[in-house]
Amino acid sequence: MTIAELFESRKDDPRWNTSYPLNPKDWAGYRVDGPLPFDKDQRLSFYIHIPFCKQLCSFCEYTRMLCPDDGLQETYLRVVANDIDCFKKQYKGLTLLGCDIGGGTPTSLTEKNFSLLMEFYKNAVSGLDLSEDFEPSIEGTFNTLSGKKLNDIAKAGFKRLSLGVQSSSHSIMESLRRLVSDEKQMKEWLSKASQAGIKKVNLDFMYGLQGQNEAFIQRDLELIDHLRPQQVTLYELRTNMLSIQTSYTKEELFSQYTQYYEGLISMGYLARFGQNTFSVDAEDLGVSSYLRERMLNGASYKGFGLSAQSMSSAGVSYNLGKLSGDPSRKMNAEGYQEEYTYLLPAKELAAKYMAISAYHGSFSTKKLLEIGIDEKTLNNKLDYCFSQGLLTKGNDDKVYVTRKGFEHYGAVFSLFY
Repeated sequence: MTIAELFESRKDDPRWNTSYPLNPKDWAGYRVDGPLPFDKDQRLSFYIHIPFCKQLCSFCEYTRMLCPDDGLQETYLRVVANDIDCFKKQYKGLTLLGCDIGGGTPTSLTEKNFSLLMEFYKNAVSGLDLSEDFEPSIEGTFNTLSGKKLNDIAKAGFKRLSLGVQSSSHSIMESLRRLVSDEKQMKEWLSKASQAGIKKVNLDFMYGLQGQNEAFIQRDLELIDHLRPQQVTLYELRTNMLSIQTSYTKEELFSQYTQYYEGLISMGYLARFGQNTFSVDAEDLGVSSYLRERMLNGASYKGFGLSAQSMSSAGVSYNLGKLSGDPSRKMNAEGYQEEYTYLLPAKELAAKYMAISAYHGSFSTKKLLEIGIDEKTLNNKLDYCFSQGLLTKGNDDKVYVTRKGFEHYGAVFSLFY
């Protein structure tokens, strides 16, 4: 099949987005026993997964469960903290590029356990060299915040807080089993976050949600204009990861993104078309250093906690609980070690990097060559994309998706798998 034929065959296939692998079985031949090695990865990020939520939203593809009682929360945190200590003892001389705490909803913990989480975070990064642009981040929701939690976040050294909104429409969110805070409450919490010393707040929004239309998106933009967070992130609903029927065509999803993009740009937010992160600061890409290193540089990361993903120069792993139908049954007082470890060849490592970089609408040709992609093959694919106006060259080794290319970005990026 030619490059052109491959592109045409994937243009309207919803599976090609930021998902990789498309099915866990695709990597069955690369699976090995034991942990993922990080011997060659002195510069990396940490990710800490808190799988607890106050409600389980139907659009969420991540491992999560209803928040357990105070005692089980504490047990989980102590086990994860021990896993981090064990990793640090095994690998010396690490430089930490970033550290994100996500979920789930980390702020759904009780105040006592949230304070404990912040203490464990400080222990996790202590004794490690931190990169010059180290910028940790933590996720939350408006309805699980408290003044004490905000103060704990700031005291622990977090300057970035990411809050999920997804949509301002009560009807859309209620159909997806999610609570919506009103604008007044949001304004109050953003003010309190600023007073606590949290300098950057990101708000997450989604497009491709069932029932979403121009009017609903316009209301989202008006809400953003009233709240004026420092950062905004747009996520496309990945229906293939949820095993639900596709609601919108690629053209309709492109139109929804375009409406958000043009609205945000008109407010003064900065981003390149095809990028999913927006910032009021020209020097800021709108993400934490963990995500920035993953998307732009394909940097390694070690995940801690139930089902957390890790990636090193050797491959990818998923901790205990990744493919569990009921993750609560995988709560393990012995630790959350790798359950699925895959040692991957260059082509698969490159594919994983490309899927991640698609969020930013760009990738590094230098990184693909470092991974081990054949230069002639790479150039043939680049030439096709440049000739069709799907990609454009940057001033360095970066390549960027164009407006034309973004309409079928999954098909474009997957050409390099």
